[in-house]
Order: sequence, then structure tokens, then C-alpha cells
Amino acid sequence: MPETHAHSLSTSILLVIGVSIIIVALFTRLRLPAVAGFILTGALIGPYGLGWVDEVEAIQLLAELGVVLLLFSLGVEFSIDKLYQLRHYVLRAGIAQVGLTVLICAIGAGLLGYTLAQSLALGMIISLSSTAVGVKILKQREELDSTHGRFAVGVLLFQDIMAPVFMAILPFLPQLQERGLIVAGSKLVFTVVGIAVVYLLARVVVPVVLRWIVVSDTREIPVLGSLFIALLMSYITQSLGMSAALGAFIAGIIISETPYSHQITANITPFRDSFLALFFISVGMLVDLPYLQANWGTVIAWTLSLMALKSLIVVGIGLAIRRPLRVGLLAGMALANIGEFSFVLMEQSRSANLLPPDLVNGLVVGTSLSILLTPLLLAGAYRLLARATKRAHWLSRLRAAHESHPELRDHVIIVGFGLNGRNLANLLRDLGQPFVVVEMNGALVREAQKQGIPVIYGDAAHPEILQAAGVEHARAVVIAVSDPISTRYTVRAVRELNPTVYIVARTRYVAEIEPLYAAGATDVIPEEFETYIEIAGRIMRLLGVENETRLQLMNQCRARHYQVLQETEEGVFAN
Repeated sequence: MPETHAHSLSTSILLVIGVSIIIVALFTRLRLPAVAGFILTGALIGPYGLGWVDEVEAIQLLAELGVVLLLFSLGVEFSIDKLYQLRHYVLRAGIAQVGLTVLICAIGAGLLGYTLAQSLALGMIISLSSTAVGVKILKQREELDSTHGRFAVGVLLFQDIMAPVFMAILPFLPQLQERGLIVAGSKLVFTVVGIAVVYLLARVVVPVVLRWIVVSDTREIPVLGSLFIALLMSYITQSLGMSAALGAFIAGIIISETPYSHQITANITPFRDSFLALFFISVGMLVDLPYLQANWGTVIAWTLSLMALKSLIVVGIGLAIRRPLRVGLLAGMALANIGEFSFVLMEQSRSANLLPPDLVNGLVVGTSLSILLTPLLLAGAYRLLARATKRAHWLSRLRAAHESHPELRDHVIIVGFGLNGRNLANLLRDLGQPFVVVEMNGALVREAQKQGIPVIYGDAAHPEILQAAGVEHARAVVIAVSDPISTRYTVRAVRELNPTVYIVARTRYVAEIEPLYAAGATDVIPEEFETYIEIAGRIMRLLGVENETRLQLMNQCRARHYQVLQETEEGVFAN
């Protein structure tokens, strides 16, 4: 390699890394997605921007490694258990969201004059949402276990499954356009057979290689071995005329079935994140800033229209699977963007000359804008729901018939038939105390009915459901669900219908205590803090503290409404 070329490449990489650190650090301070910061970096220093980077092709070559490692890690982290836990959302909502989005967008693109192959490519690109952004926002708000969080994560899991499938199908779309359905279909079948053969052979070879790698005492060998397996599978599938990223995904799935998956994930994560950052920067370098300047109004209008379409599809699916409207709205906002895997499909479309360059430019900018807008739109949706639910209950509507229990008096209403709700119901039945369960999960409702437990199917945040449970005459309401948003709405609805009823609200986090008391809860039981009290009690017993003193200290801690944690230096509500 000539010295001048090496110097130029070093200079380009230094500029890319340096500028990206500054921009992404600024985006992090503003709580904006890092992906958008990397894309902005590429747009600014790329050939259509300031033109500081000369070695664009070399950077794009490194960026391809990021895609390979991304698919490899996706395969390694592939969890059958997680899919099973969210199977109702993955199999119903996920299939419906991807299928409807591809269909509607393909029909719309066809009406605009695009070919069948181009229309299908656009549908695939638009159907995917950003897993990184969606999960990060829900995790920051501690809502991964909420109803809308499980809804969104279930759909994102199915999209992650479909991403490598789309990457395998997309290269055949130009052949569909040029040679017809029969030729393209036969080649696709051949590809599927090839993938199956590669997978079966790899299932035999990869575990043997892994066992040899992990027994080494040298730290570098497991790291290099993990990278070698990912790149080797990519090379094999690429040599067979298939996607390189698909081979890495197959290798990841095989490794996910071995005991070494967690360590391998830890080994490749730094490499994956670094090369993936280069991938997003290389995508930003494709942004034609003069084109964007001339067509910014059109790009923004189309981006907002597509985000609205994706949100409406999710809302409609939510209503179809009998989830409250507010759940569909929040999940729809989290899924409204176009995701990081869409960039990979765009790059494939550009390389295959499937989509016009101007359209790819618009898609890159629109996708970046949608990712940037997601946290802002979701925050706006929370504020809108908080205001709307104080005056109207249509946001909690659930289209379902429910059995009424007007004869109940001085009873306990249990909201949620999970582990806590089930145990409480069994206790009350043993004590001979009247109670009724309100549950929104159809499987849990059927389980309660099998056990002879009185149950109402519906959303407890809706007044009509609470009235069917006899809330006006209830002695107590126990809210035992893990969804913080639903818990808050339910507390408010119960308090409006019965100002004197005793309301016990379960929450996972101490940060939810004050909002729940403000909504009208009589007592709040945070699992996070109760765990601390139980640990402290056992330590005091180990240290020989008398039972009376130990119980007194524990009760004082509860009576102070958790001031022990609130008086820490940063404060428990700092997050």
C-alpha cells in the first residue's frame, strides 16, 4: 500500500472518529438517538458535505463488517424463550404489522408508478422499525414490562426475525423485474435449499470449533475465534451468491444453542459497536445534501406520512387483538420510525440499482429523521394521554363483552391474575372472603375460569369494567399488574368511582411511589424497596438484633414513606 494512500486512509478514519465523538456526545446530552448522530456525521464530512473524507470506499468496506457483526450478534442473542413469552404479540401483532405495512406500502408505491420489484423493496424497507431506539426508550422509562412495552417488543422481535429474511429476498427482486416470477422463484428456492445445507453442515462444524477455541488460556483466541466464525460463514454464503450478513446470522443462531453464547456476545460487542458506527456514518455519506436542500419539504412530508401510517397500523392491530386504545397509541409511537436494518436494505437496493438514487437519498434522510423524532413524539403522546384521561375514558376502551357482578358487596377487586394476583386470590378463597379478578390477558382469564375463580375480562382502567366488578361497593382494590402506566390510570379511575375505597397498588420501582399516591392510591408496595427491607431484616437477624427491635426498624422505614432512599445524595427520583 503506498504511503500516501495509507496516510490518507488514516486521516479519514481519524476525522470520522473525532467528528462522530463530538456529534454523538452532543446528541447524548440532548437525549437524541446516537444513530442519528452517526448519520449526521457522515453527511457533514462526506462527499456531499464538507468533503473532508477521501477514502469513502475503504470506510464503506469496514462498515460492511459492522453489518456482518450486527447480524451475527442478532443470531447469538436469538432467544426461543423470549419469543415464547411474547408469542401472542410476536405471532399475531408482529405478522400483522409487517405483512400489512409491506402490502399497503407496495400498493401505494405501485400506484405512484414504481415496478413490482421496487414496490416490494420499499414495503420491506418501511416495515422495519428501530429495535435499538424502541427498546432504549422503553428501558429508560422502565416500561419494558408494561402492556404497550410488551406489545412493541413483541413486534420488534418479529421484525428482527424478518430482517435477515428480507436481506435474502431483496437480491432476487431485480431478477423478478427482469426475468419474471418463475425464474426468480426457482432461484429463491435454490437459495433456501443452500441455506438449509449450510445450516446443517455448520451445526456439525461450528460447535467443534467453539470447543477448541474456548479451552484456550489465551484471551485473544476466543475473541479472534468468534470473529473468524462470523466472517467465515459470511464468506461461505457470499460465495454461494447469498447475502454475507445472512451467513453471519446463521452462525449466530447455531452459537445461541451452545453454552458459549453469552461469552461470545461479550467478545464481539466492542467490535460490533465500533464497525456498526462506521456503517451508519457511511450511510450518512450517501446523503446528497444539495438534493435534500432542494426537496426538504417533500422529504419531511413523506416521512411524517409514513410514520403516521405505521402508527395507525399498530393502533388498528392493537384494537383487533383487543388491547386498549392507549396501549396501541403508545406502541404505535414507539414503532413509527424506520429502523437500522432498513439502512442495510437501502444499501442492497442501491448496489443492485433497484431503487433510483434520488429515492434512496430521500429514504436515508427520512429514516434518520424518523429515528430522531421517535423520542419526541413518544414524549408528546405521554403528555397527551395524561391530559386526555383526566377528562375522558375512551382511551381505555376495550371491545369485549364482560360479565357483571352487581351482587358483590364489601369485596376485594384484584386487578391482574399474574403470580401476585393468583396467590392473593387463593388466599382470599381459603379465608372465605368475597373477591373478583379483573384481567386483560385472555389466557389468564381462561386459567382463572378453570379454577372456578370469578373473573372479568377487560381493562381495569375503563370505568365500565370497574363498575361491572362492583367497585362502588368494594372494600378494597388491589392492583397487581406490572404495567406502570396502566396502574396509574387504574388508580385514578377507581378513585373517581369510589372516593373511599382502599387502594393497594403494586409497582416494581420506587420512582413510581409519588405518582401513584398523587393518582389516589391508599398504599403503594414497591417491589424494589420491599426487597431492600427484607434483605435488611435478614441481616439484622443474622447480627442478633432482637425481633421486636428488628420489626420496629423495618416498620419505621416503611412509615417514613421510603425517605431512606429519597434522602440519598442524588435522590431516588433523579432518574
